[in-house]
Amino acid sequence: MVIQTNHDWERIAWRVVQPQQIVLVIGSVDVGKSTFCRFLVEQGMSRGLKVGLVDADVGQSQIGPPTTIGLKFFGPNELEVEQSGILEADDFYFVGWISPERHMLQCLTGTRLMVDAALETGVDFLVIDTTGYIDGMPAIVLKQQKIELIKPNHLICIHRSRELDAIVSCFDNLDCLHLHRLSPHKAVTSKSNEFRRKYRESGFDCYFSNSVVETLPFDQIRGQRTPFFIGRQANAKELDFISNLVQDRALYAEWGHRSLTLVALDVLPSFAKARLKSHLSLINLFTETPEHFEGRLIGLLNANGKALSIGIIEGVDFQASQLQIRCRAGVARDARIIQFGHYQANWKNERQ
Repeated sequence: MVIQTNHDWERIAWRVVQPQQIVLVIGSVDVGKSTFCRFLVEQGMSRGLKVGLVDADVGQSQIGPPTTIGLKFFGPNELEVEQSGILEADDFYFVGWISPERHMLQCLTGTRLMVDAALETGVDFLVIDTTGYIDGMPAIVLKQQKIELIKPNHLICIHRSRELDAIVSCFDNLDCLHLHRLSPHKAVTSKSNEFRRKYRESGFDCYFSNSVVETLPFDQIRGQRTPFFIGRQANAKELDFISNLVQDRALYAEWGHRSLTLVALDVLPSFAKARLKSHLSLINLFTETPEHFEGRLIGLLNANGKALSIGIIEGVDFQASQLQIRCRAGVARDARIIQFGHYQANWKNERQ
């Protein structure tokens, strides 16, 4: 696919595509941010630069699968960037959802870590793509915090009118940041929600096309972004005791400091939870059913804290204390941390 450029694109590229420059691109949905970012990447490659591209658009990822922030490297004088399909990430950070809403800390952390990873490899020129989440105070604060964290040399605002002013006006007088305003390309077209959903589905299908189902023992991992897999597992006698207290079958439980994390066969009513907290003098009680795990998208990290793969929990055997994970072959063997996302597979319930 050939990128249709124009004079404005070429003018900005002449100014920003230089060694030791970081470029952050922001704008609403359907203004051509991703296409412009790839244009900048190609310009950097053609000038003999080692280029990094961070794709922080977790819902419409072009590097790595959806729900992740991906990083891709491009060597100097390589061929043009492929414009169709999703590129394999050289590194990624698992956010676990398709929007920054309710996941702002993960989005900020992931973007900064991918920028650091790119700089540590010695890239000459770095481009960061972002989501179209710009409306409302939470979105404004998120974008401003991202700008502060990344400290780009150039901030490129692609907008139709002045919808980005609330985000970027506070940076107008900074000498360390060059602000560029750009109108959307005339060839940009709007994408429907159905198109975006199918694009995500194809991204997941592509990522998991060569996956396998592997066994992951509970005692091999520690949990992150979840109350599970961080405490002492309850024994059979304790499970029987808990089952009698709540008058339901307790399948699995973990003890923490004056806390209990419990998987019961059914959703526990409020009176059962109150009885359990009172009888055991608990400060915190977390209860779930087996459906909480099934189909859940997860991130898997190795002993060095490096992301290995995303995966899908396809089943849980609480009696054998093991998970059945769909992931890339060999990943389960090396996994030491499991990060729970809010996305559940079959690619359903996206707006819950």
